[in-house]
Amino acid sequence: MEIFCMYHEMRSVVYKTFNFERMYTVLEDILLDDNNNSTHANDNHHKGTTQKQHYHPIFTKPVPTPEQIASKEKIFLPPDHLARRAIAFGSPGRTALDPNELQMLINDIFRGEKYFLVVGQDVKNARGLSARVRQWRRQRKNKRKDGKVPDIDLQEHCHIVLHAEANNLDILKSALALVILRRKLVNSGDEFVRDGMETAAEAERRIRSRDCEDILRETRGEVDQIFPQLLRELIKKGWQPPLRSMLGRVSVRAEWPIKRTLGLVSEL
Repeated sequence: MEIFCMYHEMRSVVYKTFNFERMYTVLEDILLDDNNNSTHANDNHHKGTTQKQHYHPIFTKPVPTPEQIASKEKIFLPPDHLARRAIAFGSPGRTALDPNELQMLINDIFRGEKYFLVVGQDVKNARGLSARVRQWRRQRKNKRKDGKVPDIDLQEHCHIVLHAEANNLDILKSALALVILRRKLVNSGDEFVRDGMETAAEAERRIRSRDCEDILRETRGEVDQIFPQLLRELIKKGWQPPLRSMLGRVSVRAEWPIKRTLGLVSEL
């Protein structure tokens, strides 16, 4: 009885500030209309074109209120695996980035940002049986329209690298980018398996940031358009703005020179 009363007492508390798990839940609840953008990106990818992309992302579901998130926030159980900071954030060495990939991410795709996203298998942290079971469950949950279970699950094979000077706004922006990237990778997963010539496990080991350049560029473009609107909607729904130390300490950081975006340089 005491545990029952304690549970409902904690359940009645409504937090209007973010920790990482709460923030990730909010971002996961926001559905984005990704069909047109994905189709456009895939067409350009198959045609081999490099023409400038135009993104028109929209919210198809309202930003949830603190009360809505509090009603389903986990009390005693651990957070969802993909919502854990240890999975979402990492170092460049987690996927053994080669110099060309690192230059592409820092000085091109995510130029001017205090974060970048990396795609690739985690070669530093071994995953046990429980991780494989979680992956299998997510694969079944993410069934395609034809009812088939996707051959590979890439959601664990991408992460955020934060700059040493990144603040909580940068963390929020990078988390939004990660949610979008994970959905795009899930939708594009089967395309990475080359005509049945390799197994899903071989494809997972092969897929790296250089193989997902178009998807990463599309993700960056959508985040730049969505993020200002997201901040306005969060405040409107009653969330506190992400102030200093609100999201907790993320210890995995890296340093690199922050260069201005090409658009700003041309204007100067």
